[in-house]
Amino acid sequence: MRTLTRRAACLATLALLAPARLAAAPAANLAATPDKPARVPLPANRAANAVLVDLYARAYTPPKRGAVEAVVSVGPEGQGMEIGRFAVFPAEPFLAANPQDQRGYRFDASAALAAFKDKPLVVEVKLVPTDAKVLPEGAMLTLSRVELSARPGS
Repeated sequence: MRTLTRRAACLATLALLAPARLAAAPAANLAATPDKPARVPLPANRAANAVLVDLYARAYTPPKRGAVEAVVSVGPEGQGMEIGRFAVFPAEPFLAANPQDQRGYRFDASAALAAFKDKPLVVEVKLVPTDAKVLPEGAMLTLSRVELSARPGS
């Protein structure tokens, strides 16, 4: 009976501490606007052969005027290396009701992962206007998830 009580007390203590550990982890910002990029922390325990970044877009709102492209970078916060760009085409609003309706984009991040080895990394997606003279007001890209994966066959 005493052993059971001790186990219950330990489990209760762990349950109380778990939210504190989760709260200390860097939070992901999955919405990119022209004013604020989306930032998603990558796990520290990455597989050595995981060099591809897969982005999944759940929703997109085009700007009221002009067009935007998404610039994708990987690196420590504020020091990212650009790994690619994409534009949502056609530039029409969408909202994926189901995971299979999301739009996926894949980028080779091997150079960035090698350059910033053993550092905490963030994937950043920034919306930039395709024409610097036209402000991309109202544009928003919402990601559902960002994943690291290995090259097929590796």
